Amino acid sequence: MGKVIKKIWFIAIVLLVFSGCSKNLAPTVVPANPGEKVWKVRVKEIRRKWIAFRYKRKTERLTRKAKSKSEKLKRKDASAEKKLAEQHMKNQHPEVQERMKQSQKEAEKNRTKRTLRQRLRLWLWKFK
Repeated sequence: MGKVIKKIWFIAIVLLVFSGCSKNLAPTVVPANPGEKVWKVRVKEIRRKWIAFRYKRKTERLTRKAKSKSEKLKRKDASAEKKLAEQHMKNQHPEVQERMKQSQKEAEKNRTKRTLRQRLRLWLWKFK
């Protein structure tokens, strides 16, 4: 009986110590001023979290906006290059145009076909 009572007292003391020291082990994010109410500290914490959330959303929005502009520019460049290539082909003699079209067809035939797994791997790599 004596050992059981000692174990119970030990567990009770350990629980009492941990429950009493819990505030010191994990302090609040916002330091409380002496004499400040607990609910005011909680309000400050919530306010800071909300400010951080809004700032994070704002920066994400700005980065998305910047990326979309760069993507639009890339698409415009690609379409401009395509138009220039078409214009260049139109300015050539008919015989040269035929040779250019033939070489494009051969290049498409020689281009390796990717398997589904290869395409998925590339897709996963792009969006990581």
